Amino acid sequence: MIPQTNFVPPFNVTRASHIVLTTRDLAASKAFYTGVIGLVVTAEEDGIAYLRGVEESAHHSLVLREAQGEPVCERIGLRVLQDRDLDQAKAYFDAQEIPARFVDVAFQGKTLHVSDPEGVPLELCARMPPQPRLHDQFQLHKGAAALRLDHFQLLVPDVVAASRFYTDLGFRISDYFVDRPEDERPLGIFLYRKSNPHDVVFLTRPGPVMHHFGYIVADVQVMFRALDTAHNIGFSRCLERGPGRHGQGHVLYTYLRDPDGHRVEILPAAIQMGDIEDEPVRWHRGNRHAWELPPPRSWLYEATRFKDVAVREGAMGHGLKSLEDFLESQPRRGFSVETSPVPADKA
Repeated sequence: MIPQTNFVPPFNVTRASHIVLTTRDLAASKAFYTGVIGLVVTAEEDGIAYLRGVEESAHHSLVLREAQGEPVCERIGLRVLQDRDLDQAKAYFDAQEIPARFVDVAFQGKTLHVSDPEGVPLELCARMPPQPRLHDQFQLHKGAAALRLDHFQLLVPDVVAASRFYTDLGFRISDYFVDRPEDERPLGIFLYRKSNPHDVVFLTRPGPVMHHFGYIVADVQVMFRALDTAHNIGFSRCLERGPGRHGQGHVLYTYLRDPDGHRVEILPAAIQMGDIEDEPVRWHRGNRHAWELPPPRSWLYEATRFKDVAVREGAMGHGLKSLEDFLESQPRRGFSVETSPVPADKA
């Protein structure tokens, strides 16, 4: 059974806010996120760059911190409505005996650090210095001209247990999927607080690890412009999967890998959610795919570790088939230059 939402949560989370990643080469990472994804740099200091989408008035939705060693995700950020929600969150976690502490974070001020029961490091903030929205300043737009951060997708051994922490905080489930139509246990759960289907997504794999984060773009044309731009500015091998269309949610997508291997998705706006009668939609492998090929093995099995968080082994998602598996299983069709004999006089 999927967890049930607490409609009277202890504090008010409003949306996915930001993500903090480390990078071995800040200049290369900035070039990718500004040139290909189309983010803008709000500030840069002490080896840290703060970026946002062109529609965002919040100071940042992506923080890049230059560091040596394996690139990791340091934290994912959630926004709460007011300062008092931070105090209410601290009191709630104290009562639940979940370690939580206040820290002062640049351009966020009072911020609450806590980890969910799966070990995912979170930070909650209520404020950032407001910035001008640049969605109408087309002379500044590059690549995909990403509008705003949309969601995080995380891999964990038990998606039901992981999701329960969030449904207790008022997150609702938009969708979940199983393997076969008759199966009961979910392999993936999509949770939201804002008015579209996902702020936090959990899939069944060893974890916790960060699979990808997604940015909303204006339309499919800018997705192709991002790929053309990637080729022009030296990131021609960044494309990992897509463009394609998910059956679940009917949303178009493209997945890319940044210079450190962090995965980012660009996608047009998803459907609107939020009415009380919007019940979770159940999917299975027979109805959740539209026109798309299976993902490559890298998309299925590679992800970004969280800083100082051990990865626990767990079940893999059932029925996983990679693009490589799919191609190997296909019968040969028509003429094949590999198998056609060469006439002796042409050898």
